[in-house]
This record gives sequence, C-alpha cells and structure tokens, in this order.
Amino acid sequence: MSTTSTSTTTQSAAHGTHDAHHEHHHDTFITKYIFSQDHKTIAKQFLVTGIIWAFIGGLFSVVFRLQLGYPEATFPILEDFFGHWAKGGKIQPEFYYALVTMHGTVLVFFVLTAGLSGTFANFLIPLQIGARDMASPFLNMLSYWFFFLASVVMISSLFVQTGPASGGWTIYPPLSALGDASSGSKIGMDLWLVSMALFVVSSLLGGLNYITTILNMRTKGMSMTRLICVQRE
Repeated sequence: MSTTSTSTTTQSAAHGTHDAHHEHHHDTFITKYIFSQDHKTIAKQFLVTGIIWAFIGGLFSVVFRLQLGYPEATFPILEDFFGHWAKGGKIQPEFYYALVTMHGTVLVFFVLTAGLSGTFANFLIPLQIGARDMASPFLNMLSYWFFFLASVVMISSLFVQTGPASGGWTIYPPLSALGDASSGSKIGMDLWLVSMALFVVSSLLGGLNYITTILNMRTKGMSMTRLICVQRE
C-alpha cells in the first residue's frame, strides 16, 4: 500500500513538473513583457510610456517659452524642425497655440493621469491589500493598450498638414467646434478627440479594476477601516 502511494505521489509530482515546464516553455517574450497581464509589468509599461510623454511635453514647453523669452529673436533651427510653422526661425501664432494645447494635454492627461496613476496604482494596490494581482488582469492589460493607442493617435496629429489641435488644453469653443476657426481645428482636432476617447476608455477600465480589486481582493482580515488606517500610516 505504501509503495503504491509513493508511486502515485511520484507520478503526480512528475506530471506537475511537466506541466510547469510546458507552461514555462510557452511563456514567450511577447506574452511576458509586451502583452503581459502581470500588474508589475503593466505598471512598468505605464511608467515608460509616461516618461516618454513627459519628455515630449517638456520639449513643447521649451519651444514656446523660448519664443516668449526672446520675442524678437529668430532661431533658424526651429524652421529646420517645424518647417512653415516656424518660418524665418520664429514660431507662427497658430503653431504657438498648438504647442500650448498639446503641452497641456500631454502633461495633464498622459503624464499626470495615466503615467503616474497607472504606474503607482497598478504596482502598489495589490501589494498594499495582500492580493496576488488585479481583479481582472486582462482588463488591466487592455487599459494600458488603450492608453498606448491614444498615444499613437495623439502623436500622429503632430504630422498632419493642418497641424495638431490648437484650441487650448481644455479645448475651448468655438475653436474646438468650428473647423474654419483655425487650421488646428480641422483634422488635428478630430485626432485629438479620438485620442481622448481612447484615453477615457483606458481610464475607465483601469478605474473599475482598481475599485473592484480593493473591494473584493483584500486579504483576510483587511477591513475597509483597517485599510484606511494603513494608508494613513
């Protein structure tokens, strides 16, 4: 009887080892680092994308503040980079407003909201409440990729013929509503709206996941009152 039990245990252990090896064999670079459903990896994806956007938004700020600091000066290198938008080395009024618009949009939404919130919420929430992962790792992954798509659309708006959105970072009407209001109110504004719609979907998926994780995935004994006390400490 003992021999049979030992044999069964050995076979089960070997079968488990085989399954683990089989799963590990199919854990490719793409599934582990690109389309990952692990909350720590997703946090890193938000962090890297947010840092890239921070550099882009900071560059916009440098360009239009350079124009503010030296209003009578010309910078030929700007024409090399921006073409007719910086004719003669000076930022044109329409493009100046577009830079202000994109700077505000990038810093408020893509850096502060998605970059910081997506990074720290994904990384810390499961660790703080004693959960292994988010309530829905799949939705967590989709949250990042909707943010990534929003980033791609927003970047593409910088290269359209009529220029990026130029309605102010809060997209003031009538510049945001009338295509003839300015050159940046045409296709650039349309792309801005599409990008923000994708960004809203990303934030909604992430927010629902955070709330569900906190309410349903807390470790045993972690009441809401105790959770608040831990956060204060």
